[in-house]
Amino acid sequence: MSAPSRRAQEQARLAAEQAAARRRERRILLVVLVAFVLVLVGGGIGFQAWRTGRAPSGTPTGPAASATTATIATGRPIVLGSAEAPVTVSLYEDFHCPHCAEFEEEFSGVLTQAQQSGQARVELYPMAFIDQGSAAAANAMACAAEAGFGPRYYAGLFANRTLQWSDDQLIELARVIGADATPAFTTCVTGRSHADWVNSINAAADQRGVKGTPTLFVDDKAVDLTELTPNGLATMIAGAAPK
Repeated sequence: MSAPSRRAQEQARLAAEQAAARRRERRILLVVLVAFVLVLVGGGIGFQAWRTGRAPSGTPTGPAASATTATIATGRPIVLGSAEAPVTVSLYEDFHCPHCAEFEEEFSGVLTQAQQSGQARVELYPMAFIDQGSAAAANAMACAAEAGFGPRYYAGLFANRTLQWSDDQLIELARVIGADATPAFTTCVTGRSHADWVNSINAAADQRGVKGTPTLFVDDKAVDLTELTPNGLATMIAGAAPK
């Protein structure tokens, strides 16, 4: 066999080996990608199952001074604290909003103190725009306020914000915080008794120009949360009180 023929055969053999190697690499890559997708899907399914199935954990109690029954009225907020308090803090939150949970961690102590001292009342607007869990939690919050344990339930919702908020979880939360999950409360939760009210709260927020959560007003004055500190909020509430 001539030298050119041998070179041609050798080049053909090398080309075939390289092509086979590329096919093996593609198969390996495909297997890795499929495995990665399966892990992601399995993890997502597992996380969703955990959110839906896990029971709420123990939570801090809300301000005892606000533990009174509330009347749920279309477009009107849930009042936490004395209705006679001189300063009104309007707070728009979604129970599945991570920034709202961060706000609660940082500022709930200030707001609780203002409620307990009679200095301010919090007008809570529980919005529901993130998912169905948000709407279910907002409805349950109205049920809890109506039943007389709104403040503790409010604290519990944010303490367990990663839960999906199935009916079972929302009912169990009442027991976890030490409240009486009466048949009336249970029916209110499972029957979405305040679903129209939840929609009316979203509409009220739109009418006021609220674009996201959390949003805060102190006596109708919008507060810039990007610059706010706990001391700053306490000073703001104290400054708004009549002298």
